[in-house]
Amino acid sequence: MNRSTVLGLCSYTHDSAAALVVDGQLVGFVEEERLSGVKHDKRYPAKAVEWLLDEAGLTRADIGIVAYNFTSQLYLRAVPSALVHALRPATSARALPRARSFAKVAANTRGRLARLGGAFPNATVQPVLHHRAHGLYAFAASGYEDAAVLVVDSLGEVQATTIGHARQRANGCSYRIVHAQDDPASLGYVYGAVTEHLGWRRGDEEGTVMALAALGDPDRFRSLFAKAVRLTENGFVLDHRLLGLRVIDSRFPRLTDAFTRLPAMGRPGTHRSCGASGGRRTGWPG
Repeated sequence: MNRSTVLGLCSYTHDSAAALVVDGQLVGFVEEERLSGVKHDKRYPAKAVEWLLDEAGLTRADIGIVAYNFTSQLYLRAVPSALVHALRPATSARALPRARSFAKVAANTRGRLARLGGAFPNATVQPVLHHRAHGLYAFAASGYEDAAVLVVDSLGEVQATTIGHARQRANGCSYRIVHAQDDPASLGYVYGAVTEHLGWRRGDEEGTVMALAALGDPDRFRSLFAKAVRLTENGFVLDHRLLGLRVIDSRFPRLTDAFTRLPAMGRPGTHRSCGASGGRRTGWPG
């Protein structure tokens, strides 16, 4: 079989999905939750993959490349920085747990890539830098031939914000990251922390909070976030006295007591959340 077959996978984090490209043409893409009935399904997208293969009349043995939207080795870049964090009072208690958590995710990612290789016997498994995957998708959907691409999320390996340059070419497109803001400086991390504090589900309902923010008063929280997220010449930094250093472990809360004691926020649980989200009732700002 002399056809180019590329299977793209998002898996094991949240909203698992698969896309299939055959001879440069998109066969289709589908989120696993649409077939499994499990909201935000994060398992390997088995149903999505089988549906796509069936649509194309292919088997797993026909797949030539499996692209996965994370690389393993780049997680290890966060491990040596634990030495720096260990020397700072605001981050010292989390320095070693942070290092261990990034090392564990690196090992888990290597294991997942190995399992994908076993599932597709004739395929080359190609890990893709997470922010490169975001940027290429945004560019492909934009319709532009030359563009700057801004990607802002919680965490892609160690990158949290990137600016890329994408250009359409005769044989595809080129994509180059020209500036990166690495974790722990992450706006997505902050947004998730506040979403959870307000009683909504982190990693799920940030969009709900974003919509509600349009009805709020920005002056009320401006000074608070100016303290928590400080602008620099080339980006920003987080004040870890207010926002805990990231550890990829749910046992480590993102917001500190110092943050929730600030006048604009109020303590969690002092008010009842009134949304229909089903999230935890940890309270609205006081």
